[in-house]
Amino acid sequence: MDVDKVAFTGSTEVGKMIKEAAGKSNLKRVTLELGGKSPCIVFADADLDNAVEFARRGLFYHQGQCCIAASRLFVEESIYDEFV
Repeated sequence: MDVDKVAFTGSTEVGKMIKEAAGKSNLKRVTLELGGKSPCIVFADADLDNAVEFARRGLFYHQGQCCIAASRLFVEESIYDEFV
């Protein structure tokens, strides 16, 4: 096969299958970006001004086109209204 490398972004389940197939063939180089949806978690004892700023940066860093973008936000219920 004339394939130098396989790159995949997606689920862990499919990533494992790709890794296994690459290992059983001729050991193609593989890059896997698996999982994702990195959450930002804010607890009640957080500095809310900083938490809001870093949550914003986490989501919109590099226009959100970053594999570590904090695309989910979990806020402790007792501070939810103030945070939002």
